Amino acid sequence: MPTLRTAEEVDAWLAEAGWHPGRDAEAEAARAVVAVTERYRAYEVDITPSSAALAFIREHVSLRAVIDTAPENFAVFTPHLVFRGDAEEIAELAGDLGVKLFPIGYDTYDGATLLIDASGRFFLSHHTGAYYLGREKYEALLSLMSSDMDDAETYFV
Repeated sequence: MPTLRTAEEVDAWLAEAGWHPGRDAEAEAARAVVAVTERYRAYEVDITPSSAALAFIREHVSLRAVIDTAPENFAVFTPHLVFRGDAEEIAELAGDLGVKLFPIGYDTYDGATLLIDASGRFFLSHHTGAYYLGREKYEALLSLMSSDMDDAETYFV
């Protein structure tokens, strides 16, 4: 997968995964939100989606976009708890940032979790640390695809 450089290239990348402008998978998004919320609660972490999270999920739920040429490397835009310890790590990151975070997807290659806060900022929880992806969808996905990410610590309160 070539590096994405523009919003139009991001749209084309998402379109290859089944996205289209105005996509609204409300029922599927609602089921995904309930499922992930219950999984986090099983680990005693309470999460609630913000309106920014719900809007993103409704538009992108279940899309599987190729991250690179490795066939097993996808960005899956479905809320998910990848690893047991992620719930606590994400709760800790939310506390450090002073915001609530909600999972909106993950990377199938190494299980990194894509997160969004109530203002629409995107973060990535990865086994190497936490990263800030951007203040909106296009900035975030361009950062994700180029691996050009800021350390989330810069945004701690």
